[in-house]
Amino acid sequence: MSETSEAGELQSILKRTAVNSLRKQKPEKTTEANDEGSSDRTLVQWTSANGKTFIPAEKSIKALTPGLYEIRSSPHIAVYFQQVEISTIGLVKFPDSNSSKIIQEIEMFWEREALFLKYGVTFKRGVLLWGPPGGGKTCTIKLAISDLVKRNGVVVKFGNPSLTMTGLRVIREIQPETPIIVLMEDLDAIIESYNESEVVNILDGVDALNKIIFIATTNYPEKLGERIVNRPSRFDRKIKIGMPSEIARSVFLKKLFELEEHKPNIAKWVKDTEGMSIAHIKELFISVVILGSKYDDAIELLRAMSHKVKSTTDGRMAGFNNE
Repeated sequence: MSETSEAGELQSILKRTAVNSLRKQKPEKTTEANDEGSSDRTLVQWTSANGKTFIPAEKSIKALTPGLYEIRSSPHIAVYFQQVEISTIGLVKFPDSNSSKIIQEIEMFWEREALFLKYGVTFKRGVLLWGPPGGGKTCTIKLAISDLVKRNGVVVKFGNPSLTMTGLRVIREIQPETPIIVLMEDLDAIIESYNESEVVNILDGVDALNKIIFIATTNYPEKLGERIVNRPSRFDRKIKIGMPSEIARSVFLKKLFELEEHKPNIAKWVKDTEGMSIAHIKELFISVVILGSKYDDAIELLRAMSHKVKSTTDGRMAGFNNE
């Protein structure tokens, strides 16, 4: 081997040794991979349950950031909370709607904690939103979430009943005064997927959970059993969120066109979109204003798409009305 080759090999060995030495001196980072992807974890402190056994831990925070969460579990970290991104920008309140009415009731509920405590009543409420797809149930939920975030609250998506209950216990142990909304979208599907008794037990407040609202939605109220719909302590309010009224459509369209210098005949758009959902009206705006489609072509296409999906009874059953 030539002197040049030996020098190169020696330099390579010394470089590898230096890098390994530096790695040993740095605080070790561990990377945990799970079904959510991987994230770097830096150990910065110790945790101990008895003052004798100490476990290295990451940086801790005192409370969950206000927002929407899914409760998940992992063999390595047991129950944990994964924040879910949700946009509440540009939400519109419709003044003459059941959506607006129920939001006002929810806001009032949060302000009445002292009265619940005074009379020894569990500070808990259940709201069931029912109606056709596209009527505004999701918008109503987002308005409730937006209000709760301003109150530094936490919204939890209902999943596996046992895991959900465990997660709610954890929140209450760490944050006893944080207002909570439990979101149960498509309640009929939840009951079909899990044991109805487990769902009912959570709604009944097995752990006497306080400062909490359960908000459920369904497009098919007739699929819900008597145990769900005929107990006020489970869902105190059952309210239909129907298609937007003339006033609601006008408010929404004016909101969409507020940045447009040249506005169309809003009254004509309001009339032509009767019976359409908020999603259909938004699509009409996108097709005509953004994509440049002809108004008549776009409206005809959406009319063909906007047939209302009706349940077999349209909610006319015990405990439901078109309030």
